[in-house]
Amino acid sequence: MESYTHEFIEPNDAIDINLNYSIDEGSVVPKHFHDWIEIVYLVKGSLEVYDNNRMIPLKENDFVIINTMSIHSTRCIGGNQAILLQIPIAFLKKFMPDVVNYSFEIDLDTEDERVKTRLNRIRMLMQDLLLAYEIKAEGYIFRCYSLVFELLYICIHSFSRRIDEVTMMKSQKNQLRMRQIMDYVNQHYNEEVTLHDIADTVGLNQIYFSRFFKQQTGITFLEYLNTVRMEKIHKELLHTDYCIKDILEKNHFYNYKLFMRMFKNAYGCTPKELRKRFSAGNPETGRF
Repeated sequence: MESYTHEFIEPNDAIDINLNYSIDEGSVVPKHFHDWIEIVYLVKGSLEVYDNNRMIPLKENDFVIINTMSIHSTRCIGGNQAILLQIPIAFLKKFMPDVVNYSFEIDLDTEDERVKTRLNRIRMLMQDLLLAYEIKAEGYIFRCYSLVFELLYICIHSFSRRIDEVTMMKSQKNQLRMRQIMDYVNQHYNEEVTLHDIADTVGLNQIYFSRFFKQQTGITFLEYLNTVRMEKIHKELLHTDYCIKDILEKNHFYNYKLFMRMFKNAYGCTPKELRKRFSAGNPETGRF
């Protein structure tokens, strides 16, 4: 069974990072987290990134840094193209053992000219990194690593803050609990999942669980569960010819009116319109 909540990175051949050019014709990725730092640089189109209970709208030439283990989701309606750089935390620890004690933050709307210069340098590094990896000239591995290390150096010195030990310990405890919750949902999304079931999984009563989940994600557990099911349904609509009713039942989504409302809100069209749009072929899509 595929996992879409807690992801594990598979580095590109020859280098210990994951780098690719993503073409997304439209997607909604539910809240998830992973053990790497991720930079998404938008080349074309738009993307909504929901990170730490805030919405970050990205347009052409914008980028975002998503911290390791940060719960986030994305929404793309009109399509986009982006460069994705994912750096495993295990790789970073080889050179900076306490890197997990840092949180990266950027402000694209800054008026500080020095900060703007550094932001532009990161944009250039992302473009050069993709070019070096795609061309694969003699010694390209050295070029890729040099660009990644320069990018990380800028981020550490200009766009990071150190997290105190107490906050770090509390965060790790919450992350472990969220990992259990998301793993459970990923394994049982196509079954009946009650609030009692999921709360019992992490040893909490239902009231405290509901409060905890809302604080961590900004949405209710039922909203999250339906979003996960929605993503599974979206994939089956594109890659199978099953009727919509059968797909909904397979993913334990029985409220048709709620499904249609959520689907139109998420993708800007009906399931039938989506299938028609993609009938000419399956685009390559990336996951953030």
